[in-house]
Amino acid sequence: MCQNMNPGRINRKTFRWLYAMILCVLLSACKGQGQQIERPDEKIPLQSFASKQLLARGKTTQRTREGGMRSFNFRYAAQRAIQSTVQIKTSYIKEIPKAIPDFYFDFFDKDVVGPYKHPTADRLGDGSGSASGVLISEDGYIVTNYHVIEGADKIEVLLSDSRWYAARIIGTDKATDLALLSINESGLPFLQFGNSDSLMTGDIALIAGNPLNFTSTVTQGIISFKARNIAQKSAHWVLQSFIQTDGVVNIGNSGGALVDLDGRLTGIITAIASPNGVYAGYSFAIPVEVVKKTADDLLNYGKARRGSFGIGTSEMDPAKAAELNNQLVAGLLIEDIENAGPARAAGLEPGDIIIALDNVQIASTAQLSEWIARSHPGQKVTITFVRNGTRHHTRLQLESQAD
Repeated sequence: MCQNMNPGRINRKTFRWLYAMILCVLLSACKGQGQQIERPDEKIPLQSFASKQLLARGKTTQRTREGGMRSFNFRYAAQRAIQSTVQIKTSYIKEIPKAIPDFYFDFFDKDVVGPYKHPTADRLGDGSGSASGVLISEDGYIVTNYHVIEGADKIEVLLSDSRWYAARIIGTDKATDLALLSINESGLPFLQFGNSDSLMTGDIALIAGNPLNFTSTVTQGIISFKARNIAQKSAHWVLQSFIQTDGVVNIGNSGGALVDLDGRLTGIITAIASPNGVYAGYSFAIPVEVVKKTADDLLNYGKARRGSFGIGTSEMDPAKAAELNNQLVAGLLIEDIENAGPARAAGLEPGDIIIALDNVQIASTAQLSEWIARSHPGQKVTITFVRNGTRHHTRLQLESQAD
């Protein structure tokens, strides 16, 4: 019997069996690896709200715009904005804040505020208020204005689907007029961050909020100016760079969303130009790049952390250039400098004219204000400046801005 056996045939059977076993093992490994990647409950460290949004975007399939600009309507962007914009109800036991909060006058003299006012929470006269906020993550984080929740003893949030939640404050920042709230819910619609740097004058913009207690209202306008400074003097550092639009904004719009036609967040509404507190033509939003950085700081540290140059500046113009006998009419003139500050250590002197930061041209205090709002203590920056008609470069490390 043994003599009739075919050794070659046995080897082929053995080979086929081994091949099948190896294939099964490989398929099982691939299947297990895929399950590990797709596990919805896997704990992943989150460093920023941008990473939160990216993670949530990977777990859900989001509808894309159909027809693009050919149809030329704002339905997709409006729907995205409405779903992610919330109404914030506040209750006050203490005295109800004024139409322009007292903290605003801590930064700006009353005679300098001029026509710029916050479209502050709708004060109903019964110790309550109503304004807006924007969901920026699926797990219930909301950005709004500081002045919306300032002094509130109770904060509630109404979603676009009529669900109510109690909200808690994660952190606030007066200087940028931003606050980060949280509600105990998950799987919520949120606005993806856009890029305020890429906005240009003339771009169409939508504004979503709850003006005059009309919930889920969307208005439309264009970007009419970037880096608009709406306060020329300040006793303390304060954000001075805002996106100007002609979209209609009224009482209750504070903390609402400025979005682009792709339904991405490009700013948070904070102020209007008005002689009487209601809309008169122009509104102002905090750039989303400032919002992202400040929200991340409030999440991680409970407060905003910004860098400081240790200098005082003023804007160059033809009159100042003539006074200084200088041909350069654009840039930031260093008026004073801290003796032990980072600018002094980097070799800068009063009279130097800063013309660029990290090779990006800078010519206004509003631009510098936004740059500082987006900076981090310890961050290094290359400064291009002009001294006695000659261009120079220096490297500076920012110190932590004083509270």
